[in-house]
Amino acid sequence: MMYVRISGRVRLNAHSLNAQGGGGSNYVEVTKAKVTVKTDSGWAIVEVPAITGNMVKHWHFAGFVDYFRKTPFKDNLTERALRYNGTRFGQGETRARKADGTEVELRNEGDIIANLADADVHGFLAPNTGVRRVSLVKTSFIVPTEDFIRAVEGERLISAVKHNRVDVNENGAIGSRDDTAQMIFSREYTTGVYGFSVVLDLGLVGVPQSNTAGGSVINDKEREARIESALKALIPMLSGYLGANLARSFPLIKIEEFIAVASDEPIPALVHGFYEDYVEASGAIVRNARQLGFNIKAFAHNTDFVEDAEKVSSVEGLVNKLIEMLDNGSSGGKG
Repeated sequence: MMYVRISGRVRLNAHSLNAQGGGGSNYVEVTKAKVTVKTDSGWAIVEVPAITGNMVKHWHFAGFVDYFRKTPFKDNLTERALRYNGTRFGQGETRARKADGTEVELRNEGDIIANLADADVHGFLAPNTGVRRVSLVKTSFIVPTEDFIRAVEGERLISAVKHNRVDVNENGAIGSRDDTAQMIFSREYTTGVYGFSVVLDLGLVGVPQSNTAGGSVINDKEREARIESALKALIPMLSGYLGANLARSFPLIKIEEFIAVASDEPIPALVHGFYEDYVEASGAIVRNARQLGFNIKAFAHNTDFVEDAEKVSSVEGLVNKLIEMLDNGSSGGKG
């Protein structure tokens, strides 16, 4: 019904969206990853701040739960999902509790996804019974773009800020002997232009991966509700709800540009926004895929993509177009 691929670039300033370490210490580092960058003299391996795909996927999961809870099928979630815990089944579990308190046997993929929308869209593994499902939502690391890295070579992308939290007593004074009176700690923050990429295999919503020929095990109305919730979850995720430390340093975020494609059938992924030529390279993929018979609808924001790409003014605009396509039951693409 709908396969969606999105790649783009986002400006993130003064953020600490993915942290590591800090346990038992007063210094919290941002997560870092190594990337390969092409230079005038060859190649360089550079350590950069990163937001992991695991973090991004978690926040899509949280958004999906919020939107799905607004549908008539809101209780078809695991009880864990109400706490934004991803679908995890323990070593000894053979049954899972639903949001309405009823239980589901973990012995058959079809039964599990029919009852649990979060397991359907975001995948699961039931170790005791050996049943598993690959997530329909696939997220890459979000990292600074290669051309940004070259442009700011020598500049520090990461800096630490010292924080001071104070606890006053009933007289309005800071205690001198209480361990909670004053807590001083440092946290790293970073800035830059970042690339991202997301794959949504929503054509498989409700369809057991162990028997795709059998079709969907849920009715059309609930299937549409699950797909629509997964699409809407992109909105908070790409507006800043995509990491940790949001309460005191919600990121200074601005979507610079993105491209997207949608189809009724599985289609190639777009090139990650990390790469300087991702738009041109993705355009070549789309044109060649169409020559092979793929039916693809293209979208673009703040950049020129393939010739017939429909311009959208925001992530919300893209999601609205995708939901319109879902309602019309067609990708509306060009083959």
